[in-house]
Amino acid sequence: MAEAILEKIPAEKRWEIATKTLTGAIMGYGQVLREIVGKDRSIEIGVKMWGEGGKTFIPMIKKAFKIPGEDAVGAANVTMCAAVLSMGPEIEAERIEETEKRVVDRVNKCTWWERAKEFGITAQYNCVPGCLAWCAEGLKAINPKLTFKFTKALPRGDPYCELVYELKE
Repeated sequence: MAEAILEKIPAEKRWEIATKTLTGAIMGYGQVLREIVGKDRSIEIGVKMWGEGGKTFIPMIKKAFKIPGEDAVGAANVTMCAAVLSMGPEIEAERIEETEKRVVDRVNKCTWWERAKEFGITAQYNCVPGCLAWCAEGLKAINPKLTFKFTKALPRGDPYCELVYELKE
């Protein structure tokens, strides 16, 4: 019975709903965790959790889809693919700079920031430590010479997140 109803819902819409539900649930989990253990401890736990997730998920996506990821271009590509596959189609990004050793991507719309707005918590929400850990640990698992950093971030009041991937000598 439910199958007939679900078949009428386009796959893209199902994916959008599923990822919004998952990211919303994680956002709610983070709110509860902050209430129980406090802001600093919840950030510490979040960094550990997201770092471990990136360490396994990003290399898994690289391997599963045979995405080159050893230089900065590959690192940015595999990370963005992993981000969309885990957070859904809502993310909007553009490439600003691209060389083999350095890539700069700009995220104009982020799934997590959209959830923070929906929850009405943008004033106290900071996803940067978790996102940084997820990307940095995932890339380190691919190639320890890859680095990742934010130069701009929505939670810091910037109009977008700017992500810098570099291949260090």
